[in-house]
Amino acid sequence: MARCIFCLEEKNPLTDEHIIPAALGSNVVLRKAVCEDCQKHCNRSFEQRFLKGSNFISLLRAHLGIRGRRNEPVYGFDQHGKPLTVEVQPGFPPIRIGLKVNGLERPMQVILADESRTPLNYYFLPNEIQRPILPGYFDTIVDHVPTEAKFVSFWADGDVIAANPWRELLEAFVVWANQKSLLPSASSIAAGMARVPFALDWNVDYRNRGLAKICFLYALAQLSEGERLHEAFQPIRNYILYGKFDVDFWVHGPVLQWDGPQPSAGLGDFKFTYLLATIVSEQGIFGLVRLHNMGLFCVKLSLPMSDSQVRDTLTTYLLERNQGEKYAFLPHEHSVDQARLLAEAARNSRYFN
Repeated sequence: MARCIFCLEEKNPLTDEHIIPAALGSNVVLRKAVCEDCQKHCNRSFEQRFLKGSNFISLLRAHLGIRGRRNEPVYGFDQHGKPLTVEVQPGFPPIRIGLKVNGLERPMQVILADESRTPLNYYFLPNEIQRPILPGYFDTIVDHVPTEAKFVSFWADGDVIAANPWRELLEAFVVWANQKSLLPSASSIAAGMARVPFALDWNVDYRNRGLAKICFLYALAQLSEGERLHEAFQPIRNYILYGKFDVDFWVHGPVLQWDGPQPSAGLGDFKFTYLLATIVSEQGIFGLVRLHNMGLFCVKLSLPMSDSQVRDTLTTYLLERNQGEKYAFLPHEHSVDQARLLAEAARNSRYFN
């Protein structure tokens, strides 16, 4: 009898698991991998929020034109995880911004900066913004991104707005910044007037556990059934199932968003929608995941494994949609040399030092 990759118990039957969620158009699965109990536990504890209550995923689905099971367009979700349709969102009142303080109006602004963080351009947002707020909105604000621009900051200097519209603005801003290959940061008076790195969801726990599960399943797909149960994976199993991790495993936590130059692995202009990779180092096995324009994330998957068959790998996936609204999900396994280039760039980064 086979054993579940999470609880390691012998169960029958075991179910297939999508490596990249089906909600993102995927048909790539790990066969007979997870027991029903662990599948339900993951679904209840973080996956539903990751896929249905998270603008991290809903903005991506809207951008790619992925529809729901009832063929409705997905533009976002409310706090209860129910989809907001085009007919609902335009009814929201516009966001009021740019409060006057002592007679001085200080609107929100977008600031472009060069590699030394010296400001290049300032762009001010209007006093009202109509929802829905999509990444393309910032193209109407920033008319030109100079080639020397490396960083972009979104400032709300002297303003307080409701949490949900503020989150929508920031998430749309980060997607736009990733599209422009700019490193984003954000600040608001509500965050203590401090410049803070921006995470795509307030609740990073379910986002990070969702990304960790994607990388974990991809790594196991490279292994034999016996190797999938290796004890070196136990810390990441505990994190995915229960949200707990030991700082001795990786002091920063299992998931980090890449905030430096993104390794290209010689991809050049190669077109892809999603990217997954495994990287072997002296510190263990790591995974990289990029879901379209939502940034690159690095996940520590295991402790060092001298007896493992895991190798540096790189796979990209292209999601194509024809006129009949049908999706084609096309995997492309890159050469060993390209995988090594990506792994070497990662191993030389600060994440592994």
